[in-house]
Amino acid sequence: MFFKIKYIHILLVFFFFFELNSKEIECQGAKVRIINKITTEKNFFIMPLSQTLELDNSKIIFHRCLKVEIDGKEDEIAILNHIPKSQGNKDEFLGWIFKSSQYLNLPVNAMYDIKLEECLIEDPIFLKKE
Repeated sequence: MFFKIKYIHILLVFFFFFELNSKEIECQGAKVRIINKITTEKNFFIMPLSQTLELDNSKIIFHRCLKVEIDGKEDEIAILNHIPKSQGNKDEFLGWIFKSSQYLNLPVNAMYDIKLEECLIEDPIFLKKE
């Protein structure tokens, strides 16, 4: 029982400290860079949240995008859903991707390299290619 109370106390202190030393801005869209690994063609897309980008072999959806500052270090992070069009969806990805750490956590795609370029504060309303 003592360990449970101690553990909860440590968690509360950690979250309270993190909350005091961080700032976050909720964004309405994302700018993403997609490089075709076969042709080396580079494309930029501006996407509203929850809108689907159809690629040749998969679909991409951004669910949330944040500009964060922790201890004076700025970063941008997004929740990305990558859904392969192949029948076996074993490579489906739902997770956070980071602008500063491109290859820390990315979906597996044999044809495309996907990178978060920027979280957009203003709502882009429509998907567009730059």
